Amino acid sequence: MLAVFGLFAPKLGDVLTPGGFEIAGSTSEQARTTILERFSGDSPTALTAVLTLNHGAVNPRALDEVTARVATALAADPLVGEVSDPLHGRDGRTVFLVAGIRAGLDVALKKADDVMARSRAQATRDVRVELTGGLAIFDDFDTVNQQDLRRSELIQIPLVLLILLIVLGSLIAAALPIITTFTALIVALGALYFVARGADLSIYVQNIVPLVGIGVGVDYSLFLVRRCAEELRAGRSTPDAIAWTMHTSGRAIFFSGLTVVVALAGMFAVQIPIFTGFAIGSIAVVAIAMATALTLVPAVLAALGTRITRWNVGARLRPPMFRERPIDTTRWTRLAEAVMSRPWPYLLGSSALLVALAVPTIWLDLGSSGATSLPRNVPSIRASDAVAREVGPGALAQLRIVIDGGDRPPAQAGVDALVAAIRNDPAVTLVRRPKIADDRTAQLVDVVPAFGEDTVEAQDLVARIEDQIVPATTALGHARVLIGGAASQNRDFNDTVAKNLPRVIALVMLLTFLVLVVLFRSILLPLKAVVMTLLSVFASYGVLVMVFQWGWGDGLLGFHNLGHVTSWVPPFLFSILFGLSMDYEVFLLTRVREHYDRHGDDRAAVAWGLARSGGVITAAAAIMIVVFLSFLLNRLIPIKESSLGLAVAVLLDATIVRIILVPAFMRVAGKWNWWLPPWLDRILPAPHREGPLAPAPEHP
Repeated sequence: MLAVFGLFAPKLGDVLTPGGFEIAGSTSEQARTTILERFSGDSPTALTAVLTLNHGAVNPRALDEVTARVATALAADPLVGEVSDPLHGRDGRTVFLVAGIRAGLDVALKKADDVMARSRAQATRDVRVELTGGLAIFDDFDTVNQQDLRRSELIQIPLVLLILLIVLGSLIAAALPIITTFTALIVALGALYFVARGADLSIYVQNIVPLVGIGVGVDYSLFLVRRCAEELRAGRSTPDAIAWTMHTSGRAIFFSGLTVVVALAGMFAVQIPIFTGFAIGSIAVVAIAMATALTLVPAVLAALGTRITRWNVGARLRPPMFRERPIDTTRWTRLAEAVMSRPWPYLLGSSALLVALAVPTIWLDLGSSGATSLPRNVPSIRASDAVAREVGPGALAQLRIVIDGGDRPPAQAGVDALVAAIRNDPAVTLVRRPKIADDRTAQLVDVVPAFGEDTVEAQDLVARIEDQIVPATTALGHARVLIGGAASQNRDFNDTVAKNLPRVIALVMLLTFLVLVVLFRSILLPLKAVVMTLLSVFASYGVLVMVFQWGWGDGLLGFHNLGHVTSWVPPFLFSILFGLSMDYEVFLLTRVREHYDRHGDDRAAVAWGLARSGGVITAAAAIMIVVFLSFLLNRLIPIKESSLGLAVAVLLDATIVRIILVPAFMRVAGKWNWWLPPWLDRILPAPHREGPLAPAPEHP
């Protein structure tokens, strides 16, 4: 699979799209399709060239000469329709050229490299040529994304290897999770290449797959390698050690991966193409990482045998908490005993901390982060800022208003009245002359707002036109008014996400609960896991509000806050975090259940389970946090939001929740931890039972 899919993984970026934000049946989408179908002379998108005469230019006429050459280069390309006359800026040193593009954004991006390269090539030492508009912005978006992705990967690998060395000791054992994880990543990216040829997948998938895949893949391999080494040290033969490893940790990985996949499937409930792409990409990489862990890892372990413990170069780096000790003397056992001796103070104190972090979620404000998510020094953003200064911030984000008369032309008096009413709105800079549809049954009015597409003011203008101005224009009669353009699409997207977020939360919680009931054969433990994970997720939301909405520490993270959280980030984070958080729940409670099934002592089982899994869970969490935080170096604000939210939630989950809340709760619940109605016990499968394998020895 690696040999086959490895050929196609590097080509994934060529088939990804910048879109995915369209809402089927929404007003903005109906307007877009109506324009494409009935206004053949219209240019669906535009490319704006911004030519600037540098200070100290030796040739004052250079601006006019370069303008003529750029206009010729634009007009000569078959992708370009009409090229506007030069528009001179107020400073006398800037010229704008607007080229209509004959294709929509997704199609044009695949063909626009030549025309953009030829236009930029006309620059001289006296004149700077920069491009903006949807094509240029998404081109820079992809460039920034690729550069930052490679930088994150360069930071991740040595740090992850260092943690693995500390935990596993052996250089061979530490290298194995990295090798198998990158195998899974390459296979996943190659498989997604074929998916993307038949379905639209967002360019964000290039970030989502490594963001999720590296953390999950390394963790799964780590759990198997650590358990196998543990069994080998206990005196088992290599075949028996691998068999028992797969029977215990392998089973836990299967159910953990299944839980993650089920949680990720919740993104389908958002019913927006970009979330469908997120779900497909993240489910693919988790499923392949799980398959790799359950097939390739044990095969390599079998081939290596006892050599997996050689070259123990990490022993000197290992802090005391990771050194092998008798169970009764480990810090994890002492911590578990301390928590269980006074469970209520720990339970209430840690819960209060999580609730305090979650409180800012009350003020969560979802917004759009399109071009504003890029750094201001990117060429297309510099050019758009120049357009905003000279023409206005809405010049590149016009609203496209379709007056559709159905089977006959709309009343001209109604069109004129609507145009006049829109022109009088204080948030409108310019209303262009209406265009007539090919069949003359509709008219298209382009409106230039006074604000950019990502702003609340532009979306409020859309709401006023739709909810106030149109209903008040009675002369329109039977005509239907559709509002398109970026601001309208952003408004539809934000409204749809906000409406469907509760559905995503409910679906993910329900599906996760059902899977955990089967795994743990308990009602209370899955319910506890769902509630505690929900609390840690909302705590991470609270941190996002404080940093990205209120701007606490934004300068330290290298960005300027936009006053909101990007609308697609919370539902994406919820599905991802619910799945990843259950990893630690599954691995901890699997070890607890292992001891409980033998001895029936709930308190001793919790201490034993935490002692045997506390170190490896901490290491796994540290790996995930390193991976997530490395993406904070990405200059795209939504990626920063996702990475910080994931890192905070995993940190809280692996410390406050798993080490304090879980032991405290299980101590308070006592015998009710494992309660299951008899009728349900009879019909559920029993994945926790050991089967024909001999039980693991109680080694220290």
